[in-house]
Amino acid sequence: MQQSIAGLWAERYPPAQAKFKSSLLLIHGLWSGVWCWQSWATHFCNLGWESVAIDLRRRSPQHSMEIPMGLTFDDCVRDLREVIDSCSTPPILLAMDLGALIALKALEKPEGCTLILVSPSPPANLATTQSRRLYRLWLKYRLLILLKRSFRMDEKDFRANFLAPLPEDLQATLSQWTQPEPSALIREFFAPSVSLQMGPLACPLLVIAGSDDPLNPPATSQEIAQRLGGEFREYRGQGHWLIEHDGENIVRDIHRWIIRKLGEKILLLTDIP
Repeated sequence: MQQSIAGLWAERYPPAQAKFKSSLLLIHGLWSGVWCWQSWATHFCNLGWESVAIDLRRRSPQHSMEIPMGLTFDDCVRDLREVIDSCSTPPILLAMDLGALIALKALEKPEGCTLILVSPSPPANLATTQSRRLYRLWLKYRLLILLKRSFRMDEKDFRANFLAPLPEDLQATLSQWTQPEPSALIREFFAPSVSLQMGPLACPLLVIAGSDDPLNPPATSQEIAQRLGGEFREYRGQGHWLIEHDGENIVRDIHRWIIRKLGEKILLLTDIP
């Protein structure tokens, strides 16, 4: 179900029978859009969750290949805050790579939300060692970024770094959906300038990562969880694009974690698996 929320394009996945008071708000990462959440959103719907995947500004079926010139990280943060404010009940945010950093910045002020980060991009003030793979990609695309060009990552690079070790046929399908990004957002992914207030968040936090992520090593994700007072889970044999590989099992893990953290106050019904 397609709609607009606070001026952003969104794809809503209503369950056959809603079981929870809050909706899941899904925020995509770099070079992707609402399409990346279809598999997980379907699994969540089967468990009784309403899922709402939102696109960053200037993405929609009408603007699917339009380059979002001038879009900044702060623009995305403001947009997400407006979406959160429009929700009747504090949502549960589920955000991936750069979208995770946007969500963290948007929730620096307590909102009563719950936050789940997938392969999150680290902020500038987190003392981590940049992976060799990420550094090589930064060198390759640095000139385009410095020239403030908007672009899509080469399909070969996207498949090797974002989509591996997914099956080749699935990689081929997903890579055809990638969208151009403005240089300001790409720069934050490779060389972040955004800092966060370090210390325990006022909301429940879960950080998950794949053991074989070549861009954001699991140790980085684990440190984000530790520094922000959250929980961390690592999935063996998986890479950066966790939202496709073994999706149903990971979704069930997230589902159980939410129920454990929020308890009965999140429930509309009591027969929760």
